[in-house]
Amino acid sequence: MNINFELYRIFYIVANCKSISEASKKLFISQPAITKNIQNLEKELKGELFSRSNKGIELTEEGKNFYTFIRPAVEQIINAEKEFSNIAKIDAGEIKIGTSNTILKYFLIHHLKNYAKEFPSISISIEESYTSNLINMVKNGTIDIAIIYATDNDSKLEGLKIHNLQKLQYCLIGNKTYKEYAKKKIRSEDLQEEKLILNTINPIQKLLPDDEDFKAYINLASHSLVYEFVKEGFGIGLAIKEFITDELNQKNLYELKLEEPLTPLNLVMVTSSTNFPNYATQQLINLIENEKISS
Repeated sequence: MNINFELYRIFYIVANCKSISEASKKLFISQPAITKNIQNLEKELKGELFSRSNKGIELTEEGKNFYTFIRPAVEQIINAEKEFSNIAKIDAGEIKIGTSNTILKYFLIHHLKNYAKEFPSISISIEESYTSNLINMVKNGTIDIAIIYATDNDSKLEGLKIHNLQKLQYCLIGNKTYKEYAKKKIRSEDLQEEKLILNTINPIQKLLPDDEDFKAYINLASHSLVYEFVKEGFGIGLAIKEFITDELNQKNLYELKLEEPLTPLNLVMVTSSTNFPNYATQQLINLIENEKISS
């Protein structure tokens, strides 16, 4: 049996993406061409690799078994190609990054500015989305790297390589009308009387009692929007303290201290644990980790 390696590679990508359309975008091959190649591979193997339905495609039991054997070989070849490029130090290429608007604004943009100066030939593509989406995109290879929030022992990150960047501390904030209120510590029960402005996906809601009085007055899509609404006087917001240091120092916002401290959050960088990062990705990883050490 003499099967073209390209058929194995296409099968591997389709199996990872679980979608012909997504695999088409990643491979830059038309969907009919991908379908034809999968059919050719199935013909060579004399078996069915995928089951097809209105909901999409799934690996058959034979396909799952075949994927288990083929995956290490394909990844080894892909990694060897990337390693060759790294050794050659090709100062060009593209990096695809996933993150949130707030992390981009308050953390990542500083590093990207330095990265662009050092590697001006490398193009940068940024995908903004929710954490769960970004994790899946790293796993299926749609993006090279994601910088996200995570809790300790976060099960969602299983199967990924994790680079711990920073511990982030949550705090409650108010505008200038809360100046006197900020001088004393408050209990979580006191928040029942306040209008809370929270991020859509927010761990503070898990820390507060399961009571209707603790529902958010305003739910917003990003932390940075929370800060703006707080400054405009809509209520008390939950903030990441490290991202609003300047605002606190300039007295545009005031920290409201709780008697019970809020659980810290981790800022992490995640990459595939199986695919060797390309040259462009590895340089950004190195830059961020080196700046973390120097600071």
